Amino acid sequence: MLIYQKTKSGIWEIFMYKIFVYGTLKSEYLQNKLLGHTLESYDAKLEGYSINTGEKYFNVIQNDGGCVKGKVLLVSEKDILYIDQWESVPMYIKDKVRVHSKYGYEDVYIYIKKDKEDKIKLQDDVLNMSNNENLEATIDEFAGARDTEFPVCDIYLNYHIDLSAGILSDSKKSHDVITEKVKDKEASFIGYEDLHYENGGQQVSLYYTEENEKATLTVMIPVSACNPVRICEKAFGGKLKTEGKDFADYIYSKYNIKVLKKPKVIIYSSGEIDKSKRVEILSAGESNEIIEAADTDISRSEDVKVYAFNNVRIYIPKSFEPLYMDRLKSLLSL
Repeated sequence: MLIYQKTKSGIWEIFMYKIFVYGTLKSEYLQNKLLGHTLESYDAKLEGYSINTGEKYFNVIQNDGGCVKGKVLLVSEKDILYIDQWESVPMYIKDKVRVHSKYGYEDVYIYIKKDKEDKIKLQDDVLNMSNNENLEATIDEFAGARDTEFPVCDIYLNYHIDLSAGILSDSKKSHDVITEKVKDKEASFIGYEDLHYENGGQQVSLYYTEENEKATLTVMIPVSACNPVRICEKAFGGKLKTEGKDFADYIYSKYNIKVLKKPKVIIYSSGEIDKSKRVEILSAGESNEIIEAADTDISRSEDVKVYAFNNVRIYIPKSFEPLYMDRLKSLLSL
């Protein structure tokens, strides 16, 4: 949906999305570092919610009688994907809420934590933007480490599991908003782990699926700030680490499931990736044998292009949905 809004300079501009923010995204310092510019905004209130300030980063929680004071940001299609990186989607999920502003009541997006809060301390109006005392340093570190060479991507590592060597116990399986989207197989959320692959790595989500006597461990990397070439090189070179151990060995020691050393890598891109970059990703720096594969769309569909070689598959959809859950649903149906 196109949104026409008059800016502070009196010029009418086109924005794609509106996001209600109440924490770090109010920071113009963050906006400049993340997007290269500040965003147009205006004051708004979210009724029926309060801000939980009990954890390092704030989150909103439904609360009868609560009323969160925040701002509505006007963002472009490109901006919203960079913001997804900062919010570590799907650690936080975009949803729609109705806010009240000078324009009346309007539907906007909001980032809400996917999991339950560890600590609760509710407030409606806060001056600070988080409990991170070194927020600007954190922003600088994030902006300096993220990759901007490739379009924003969703990246998944799928490890096949040797069921004869061990199986995940039921006590370690749980469900969340993502497993609810998986309809044709048994899917469980296992938990979070810190995966080290480049510039310190990132916290990732682990999912376990079973189908037709086969099982898969899916490592879901938050909307990727890493270089997809580097992640492939690390994954296939056995250089992914968790707590200083080889990732596959760590998974076996903690969860009693044995995964194959090399995963299948799925890259779901927000924009076109030129042929030379596709060659880099598909070969992961190993050879030039995949030039033909990098130039061959195997999708047979007008809605998405697919390039594949060995254990790497690149999806470039015509429409990269702003809601992560919609993208995931689309990906699961491919």
